[in-house]
Amino acid sequence: MKRAFLGLAVFLLFISADAQFNYQPGCLIIIGGGSIPDTLYTIFEIKIGGKDQPIVYIPTATRDEPWIEQGKHLLKFSDRGFTNLQTVHTRKREETDNSAMLQQIKNAKGVFLGGGDQEILADIYGNTAIHNELIGLLKRGGVIMGTSAGATIMGSLLIGGDHRKSPHTPTTFKSGFAFMQRTAIDQHVLVRNRQFDLIPVIEQYPDHLGIALDEATAAIVEGDSIGVAGNSYLLIFDPAAWEQQKKEWGRVFKPFTLLGAGQVYKSKMNIWNKTSAIRSDE
Repeated sequence: MKRAFLGLAVFLLFISADAQFNYQPGCLIIIGGGSIPDTLYTIFEIKIGGKDQPIVYIPTATRDEPWIEQGKHLLKFSDRGFTNLQTVHTRKREETDNSAMLQQIKNAKGVFLGGGDQEILADIYGNTAIHNELIGLLKRGGVIMGTSAGATIMGSLLIGGDHRKSPHTPTTFKSGFAFMQRTAIDQHVLVRNRQFDLIPVIEQYPDHLGIALDEATAAIVEGDSIGVAGNSYLLIFDPAAWEQQKKEWGRVFKPFTLLGAGQVYKSKMNIWNKTSAIRSDE
């Protein structure tokens, strides 16, 4: 508990000092699954401007429809005093241009993407008006927080189960929401012994940044800064660091950088997606 609060104090110092962002004013809170520490809800609260600000929860990644219909997905926020909660959810891609749902996202200060299966999120919302509104939310300074599947979907490569079955085989990955371009995001990494799963991904996509998160841990991304908050560790797979190691040692000995709460990684890559989700030729 002491470590979590110390990490929060150091991290809050970081976000107040780094107020000028190079690429985009919005903020991503990317959580590696598992239980979400109260410190991460506190950061979310601070970034959106208070517990009374409008929040949209997108629970679509889970297949537990009764849980959604009963509103149980909202309890993690309402139980912590958040008061302005809305749900955006559909099982039909053709309903993603619904004006009421789009308006909810336009009005929101923060969005939460729940866990489950990231391919469901990609199949229903990818390259739709809702996807475009989420990018618009970031561009106007909003916050998107997601956990597990809701974390992986934020990257540009949709890391998933097929890759883990045969990591030695080159894989054509589906596209995520690409809130950060040229990124691959993995979750549950230490708990599920996935700390090496992004190595073949970055070998295949050497212009991509790998971000791997353990449970109860978040990457807080603003501009070129990736801060760490929570109870465990974040792993960064940076192809620039790999190239430097090859020059110095002839091979890669340290495929990732391990960071704990309060630490910050400065990316030299322009990882923000400045464009709309829907291309003009679509």
